Parts: sequence; structure tokens; C-alpha cells
Amino acid sequence: MLTAPRAPRGGTRPPRVSPRQAARRRRRGLVTTLAVLFALTAAAVTALYVTLPSGPSSMPGRPEPAPTPAVAPPAPAVTSPNTPSRSRGRSEWLFFFKPGDWLTRMADEGLLGVVVRVEKTHTFADGSTGPAYVVQSIDGEERVLDADELERTARLR
Repeated sequence: MLTAPRAPRGGTRPPRVSPRQAARRRRRGLVTTLAVLFALTAAAVTALYVTLPSGPSSMPGRPEPAPTPAVAPPAPAVTSPNTPSRSRGRSEWLFFFKPGDWLTRMADEGLLGVVVRVEKTHTFADGSTGPAYVVQSIDGEERVLDADELERTARLR
């Protein structure tokens, strides 16, 4: 013999949820989850940006960079005589530095100067050609440096 389903204790049955309401609840849950994930990602990126040394130095609580000591005398890029330049004789060279970049020597942190321009093809004193940087020192003297040699011995200030 079949009997009618019994009502749960407490006297009432839980209300039935229509498929439309269930879909709406799922969408709301998905949107809430995405919003929380976005907020957490934004907080993590902000925290990482603030703690990295490349962040702006004008932020409150961040110490100002130390003043640059007296400018070192300009010296040509030094490479081993056994290491030939990889840029000489090449017409297609992807330049790492761009005009306006301040450069220091990696060896002693001496200030080299600012990149004035890049030259895709420059004829050097030894007769070879290749890409080069034109770097201006603090004194206003412009020097043409081999792209590969400069990129191996200098870094951005």
C-alpha cells in the first residue's frame, strides 16, 4: 500500500526551488567567487608592486635613493679579447637600452652617461660595422660604443 510522503519534523516542508531560481543562485555564487578572486589578485599585485625596488620612490614610507657619488671618469666598455662582439657585422640587432636610459658600469657602478641614440649600422675604427649606442657623459662628451659590448658591461641606473 502506498502512503503519502511524510512532512519533516517541525510541521512544514522546505519550499521547492524552481530551476530558474536555482540558476540565479548559481550565477550569483559565481559572480561572488569571481569578485573575491579579483580582489585577492589585486591585493597581491599591489603588495608585490610596493615591495619591489622598481616601484616609485615617491611613495610614502619608501626611502629616497642614495645620491650618486662623484661621476667616475668615462672608460670604454671592457671585454675579454677572446670574446668577439656578437653584434659586429649584423644588421638586425634588438637593442636592449633605449634613448634616455642612464647607464652605469656593472664592475664598479661608475656612471657611464645617458643613451642619446642607437645606430643600426656604424663603422668602427677597426673598419668593421655593426649596431652601436651613442652615449653622452655628464661632461657632454658623446662616445659611440659597440652594442654587444655595452650590453654585457653596463646596466640601467
